[in-house]
Amino acid sequence: MRFDEAAATWDESPARQERCRTLANELIPIIQANRLKTGLDFGAATGLLSVYLTDCLEQITLVDVSEGMIHEARRKIEQLGANNIETFCQDILSEPLDRQYGLLYTLMALHHVKDVEGALKAFYGHVRPGGYCCIADLDQEDGSFHAEFPDFDGHNGFDQRELKLLMEQAGFTAVQSHIFYSIEQEGRAYPLFLMVGKKE
Repeated sequence: MRFDEAAATWDESPARQERCRTLANELIPIIQANRLKTGLDFGAATGLLSVYLTDCLEQITLVDVSEGMIHEARRKIEQLGANNIETFCQDILSEPLDRQYGLLYTLMALHHVKDVEGALKAFYGHVRPGGYCCIADLDQEDGSFHAEFPDFDGHNGFDQRELKLLMEQAGFTAVQSHIFYSIEQEGRAYPLFLMVGKKE
């Protein structure tokens, strides 16, 4: 999948905007109830989701491996004057950041990561004690979601029970999940879940 090429028009999708707004509305109560101050957006793309969280987090870090996406994110940050957002074009799964966050969140990125167990362990390392990891991704599907991308070699969504087990094995506790959104594509509905775990 060519994310660098898609970056320039990424934010133009009304469905993507709605999806990010909907997830932000799920994350904001978690942020407020636990007085979280810092956030790490994994697979942030252009930072569309994080823009909706700038008023409730003191500092946000965007990470993505796509230079095109990070370029667009930086352009957007400058336009908005969002001084509390920083960006890294970096694979934190192999090159971790030297800090921890109150909230790590990720939308539709984990299914692109082959080593899910390794990713969850890396997520755990980036969350401070008392913080939360929030994963929003595709519920398990038959592979049709990425049918138009023959080079897609990720996961066809996730079985929530299996992912919950992997989160617990990585160290997260009180792991819960629910369906929060549905993507309509080619006459089919693809549910998205939000899974939340705490680092004690």
